[in-house]
Amino acid sequence: MGFFTLSSCGNDASSENAKKEVNEATEAVGDAMESERNDLKREIMEAQSNIDRRLEKLNNDMKEAKDDAKADIQKDIDKLEAKKKRLAEDLDNFGEKTGQEWDQFKANVRETFKDIGTDNN
Repeated sequence: MGFFTLSSCGNDASSENAKKEVNEATEAVGDAMESERNDLKREIMEAQSNIDRRLEKLNNDMKEAKDDAKADIQKDIDKLEAKKKRLAEDLDNFGEKTGQEWDQFKANVRETFKDIGTDNN
């Protein structure tokens, strides 16, 4: 243990290089996380736009639908509106998530994306 103490005290350049490398690695991780957050935010916004287009189509279909089909179309509209609301809430809570919360948040959003994809177009 004495050797480590002596060698670490005598080599300030190595210590500074190690600090620099740690700082660079920390910045790289931060940049990667920021990129991941931006990508997910963009995906949420695209999903909302997709839902808006689908809602517009369903509302147009509703105008032309016979009475017996209107109830089914309304159910689809209600489901999509609920999913759009969930995505809006996710977007509102976006910046509050860190660490494990972030991982769970991403998983929940991905599940919503899959759920949206299973709806009729």
